[in-house]
Parts: sequence; structure tokens; C-alpha cells
Amino acid sequence: MNTRDIKILEDAQLVVLISEGNKLAFDVVYERYWESLLVYIVRVIKDKEEAGDILQDVFISLWHRRAELNKIDCLSAYLFTAVRYKALVYLKKASGKSKLMTILPESFSDLQTSSEELYYAKELSLLIDREIERLPSKMKQIFILSRREELSHKEIAEALHISDKTVRKQIQNALRVFRLKLQKEFITGLLIFFKFFIWFI
Repeated sequence: MNTRDIKILEDAQLVVLISEGNKLAFDVVYERYWESLLVYIVRVIKDKEEAGDILQDVFISLWHRRAELNKIDCLSAYLFTAVRYKALVYLKKASGKSKLMTILPESFSDLQTSSEELYYAKELSLLIDREIERLPSKMKQIFILSRREELSHKEIAEALHISDKTVRKQIQNALRVFRLKLQKEFITGLLIFFKFFIWFI
């Protein structure tokens, strides 16, 4: 298979080839994702030179661990998660203290949180995690990149080679799934937190 043929393959097909040691497939993945990954890292750590080093480390690790790639369900989500983790480790080392702050407890600390409210928050978090795993693969991929990796619609569109409109629609559909699930299975109190909570997952 030549370079031209490999370039048109989907991520899942490239992952199979990389796991078999195909360097051309690896190069295609690099070309497909390096720019959007670099932009994301720079946005997190505010240092372009260090961001380049982090990106290089992630791809070196990807190649060294190529035999394990069959465990990856979504290549783009894996890559963005990997660079995000590396970026946060860099921030932690650079500052001498942890930058890994949990948003939800901070946000609730601004409220006079009762034990009932904390219960709702916990239940909602569990529901969201469960329902994310049940989403169709493309919707799940987009939602994770948006809400957990904090990519903009444009960055997701560029990374996945789809339109901004498609990204926005898939996120809206995912949120609709969560709302319907809440209305069907959970107590009304959870709905109070949904609009607030959904932007932080």
C-alpha cells in the first residue's frame, strides 16, 4: 500500500497498520493531527516551544507502544487525552504545585451546598459517565473532545475533518439524550443541576 492509498484511510484502519509496524500509517496520523494537537497544548501551557516537545513525546510514545493500539477505541480522543495529561504534568512541575483542580467542588463551594445537593451532583455525574459510554461512537468522540478535552467546535471539526455545524449538532444531540434520560429515570432535583453541571463534564 502506497502513501496515497494510506492517506485516505480512516483512523481505525490506520491504527491497525501502525500496530503492525507500518511507518507510513504513523506518518499519516502525525500529519492529520499534529497541528490541532499543538494548538491545544499551546492553549493549555502558553509556551509554544515546550508544546512542541510535549507533542513529540506523545508521538514517540505512540510509536513505542504501537503493539497496544488495539486497545484504543478512538484515536483522536486518545491523542488529545495524552497531550492534555502531558500538558498538565508540565504545569504541575513548572509551578511546583498541582494545577489539577476539580471544577465541580469549587463551583459548588460558591453555593450553600446541602447534603441533598451533593447527592444530586454525585448521581448526575454517574449518569453522565454511563450515558457517554452509550452514545454512538462519533457522537461520543465529539462530546468527549468538547467537554473533557475542552476543544472548540472549530478545533474538533479540523481534527475530525468534519464541519463546525456537524460538531454543534452532535453535541446538541448528546445533551438531548442526557436530558431525556434525566426526565425518564431520575428525580426532578437532578434537573436543577443539569444546565449548570453539563458544561464542566
